[in-house]
Amino acid sequence: MHQPALPRGDALLGLYRDMADPGYLDEEAGRRGTARRLLARLERHVAPGRLLEAGCGHGLLLDEARRRGWAVTGLEPSAAAGGHARDVLGLDVRPEPLEALDPATTERCDAIVLVDVLEHLEDPLRALRVCAALLAPGGALLVVTPDPSAPVARLAGPRWWGFLPAHTHLIPRRTLRTLLAREGLEPVDDTGLWRTFSLGYWAGGLGERAGRPGGAAARADGGRAGRLGAAAARIPVTLSLGDERVIVARPAAG
Repeated sequence: MHQPALPRGDALLGLYRDMADPGYLDEEAGRRGTARRLLARLERHVAPGRLLEAGCGHGLLLDEARRRGWAVTGLEPSAAAGGHARDVLGLDVRPEPLEALDPATTERCDAIVLVDVLEHLEDPLRALRVCAALLAPGGALLVVTPDPSAPVARLAGPRWWGFLPAHTHLIPRRTLRTLLAREGLEPVDDTGLWRTFSLGYWAGGLGERAGRPGGAAARADGGRAGRLGAAAARIPVTLSLGDERVIVARPAAG
C-alpha cells in the first residue's frame, strides 16, 4: 500500500535529517522496556554478536542491546536523534541510510533491526534486499511495522493511525512475509508488538488508534495528567492492539 505524500530521493532524506521529536524521551522508560522485549525475542533465534539497527533514533534499543552483550552500530538520519545516541549514550551511530551500505565492503551482521522503519522508506524492497545481503550465516532480521490488514486497522478504516502522511508504504503481514521469502529470508517468528507507555500517553493515543478525531492532539495535550491525576498518568501500561507486527526472519536453509 503506497502513500505518495512525501518527497523522494535526497529531498526525503533531508526531511528526515531535520526531523526532531522533543517529547520522545518523556517515555524513555517505557520505550526501553519495549526494546528489551524485542531483544529477548530476537535472542530466541540468534546469540548476541554484531547488531546493526537502521533508523535507531535516540539509540535506546542499541543501548539496551549493548548492555546484553551485543556489539552495536546504528544508522540514523535525524541530526537531533542521532546526536543524542552519539553524544549522550556514546553509541556508534552514523548518518547514512541503510540503502547506502555496500554489502561487498560492509562487515556482516549477526542481527539487523528495523523498528518503525520500513513504512518510512522510499523503497522498502531495496532495504530488505540490503538486509538479506548483510546478514551473516545464521543471522536474523527483526522487523517491526504497522499492519494495515489487522482487524483494528480495518475497523478504524481511513482514520486508522497508520495512514500518517509520513508513512510512504504500509505492508500487510502476509505481503511482508512473502517479500522476505523472495529475498531468501524465512520468517521464524511472527507476533503482535507489545509497547509500554505511560497511562497518560496511552489515554491520548488510543483515541488516535481507534480513529477518533483529535486523538493525536489529545495525546500531546498536557491536560491529560489533570484528567487522570498526575500520579495515575505516569503509571506504565503495556498493551498490544495487534496492528503492529514483529517478524523475525533468518536466511533460508539451502
